[in-house]
Amino acid sequence: MAESPMVGCRVPEEWYQQIREIASATGQKESAVIREALAQYLGRVDPNAVKGAIASLESRVALLEGKLAGLGRLVG
Repeated sequence: MAESPMVGCRVPEEWYQQIREIASATGQKESAVIREALAQYLGRVDPNAVKGAIASLESRVALLEGKLAGLGRLVG
């Protein structure tokens, strides 16, 4: 497989922290968050990637709902 070109730039610390938070919250690498942002800016969003991200988030929400329900049973 051919390698993709490497692009680098400096960003404000605030942006970097937001990128890290998004990556942590979504379970992605920072580079994936940046690629997604660039794709959106360039109008090159892959519908399958969006569907995959939604499916992943739905799965994580379902897991959290299950944990919350378990906590409710312990408290209530």
